[in-house]
Amino acid sequence: MAGLPMKSNNPLQQWYHLFKSHSKMRSQHAHQHWKQVIRVGLPTRKDENWKYTALDDLLTHQFVFPPKKMLSQAQVDVLALPIDAIRLVFVNGQYQSSLSATDTDLFVVRHSRDFDKYSLPGAIQPEFFLHLTESLADEVTAIRLSHGKLASRPLYLLHVTTGQSKALNNVHYRHHFEIEKGAQAHVIEHYVTLNGKPHFTGARFGFVVGSNAQLKHIKLAFEESSGYHFAHNDIIVGSNASVNSTSFLLGSGLLRHNTSVQLNGENTYLFLNSLVLPMNAEVADTRSYLEHNKGYCLSRQLHKTITRDKGRAVFNGHIKVAEHALKTDAQMMNNNLLLGYLGEVDTKPLLEIYSDDVKCSHGATVSCIDKEQIFYLRSRGITEEDAQHMIIHAFAADLNEALDDEVLRQAVLQRISACCPRDAL
Repeated sequence: MAGLPMKSNNPLQQWYHLFKSHSKMRSQHAHQHWKQVIRVGLPTRKDENWKYTALDDLLTHQFVFPPKKMLSQAQVDVLALPIDAIRLVFVNGQYQSSLSATDTDLFVVRHSRDFDKYSLPGAIQPEFFLHLTESLADEVTAIRLSHGKLASRPLYLLHVTTGQSKALNNVHYRHHFEIEKGAQAHVIEHYVTLNGKPHFTGARFGFVVGSNAQLKHIKLAFEESSGYHFAHNDIIVGSNASVNSTSFLLGSGLLRHNTSVQLNGENTYLFLNSLVLPMNAEVADTRSYLEHNKGYCLSRQLHKTITRDKGRAVFNGHIKVAEHALKTDAQMMNNNLLLGYLGEVDTKPLLEIYSDDVKCSHGATVSCIDKEQIFYLRSRGITEEDAQHMIIHAFAADLNEALDDEVLRQAVLQRISACCPRDAL
């Protein structure tokens, strides 16, 4: 590829030139992942995992790195949620120390361009866009919460991405969080678009949760419908630990979100949830992969989708129970609500069980708003638009009401209302 012209209609060639443009600072880690980008190659609709998600629109763009963007504290305060948390701000893939908290309390936070200095675990479910993010990310944010520490405030990571009209800004974020034995942490991952113009966000957040540790993780993907968001969250869990991760994926014209979990110790509890809301012609593709590798673990998954207009949702959930994972108790549910008759949902929950002494179940539902519910509410003097609005919020209530923080809950409710305004129902 060394002799390729700088401008090309081939996306892989464009990404190669972006990779080479910063070649002097690329780590061995990045080079290894770029080799996998070349080896794996761009996915197509012929690949089973991409059967329902087309990349044609994304691949028509010219890919560029964004120019450096300086934000004021006032701009960040407008974009950030007003919560009592330790705020770290990232703009176009770069950590902004002047806009971030100077005191990180019990969290040890390090930022570096040298990926090789950290022992980053390999991907649980590697694929093309994961390798692309690992190879093009300029820096890694390594976070650690030491043995037995109980963080009193959440760690709030705000990611601000800008776009442009003539080309597609490529922005990649790479974070790694290690929660040591007996520690407790609450992490909020928040993505927003600054100017409403198109951009391509690649995000990879890895968690290693030690024995007897507790992690609560909330992801808010509130980018604009003109953008593209491809994310990979990996969670590796030890024994006697508890993990609760919920993603509210309410934005982006094309969203592909992967959550992969390994339960590598006994007596662990996992709660994995998501809510997506594709509207107009948006596509939201969410995937969960869970390995029960040890016995006596419990997992609960609830993934909900609301589609509006010609929105399309794709869900792929996979639970794998190892041979010696006795007394596994795993449940996965995917519920889908269609607002109208032009939306589409493709769902595929899957169980792969190699042990007999387990209790596992999975299921999926797809339905429109019940006309009897509308009739009942209208008979109480409620307008049809308000009735539909109430049903939509009731459908999402299982996930919204689980949020302890009122500010977070209201932010999600407002986002749902913005995606499903009464006059558009």
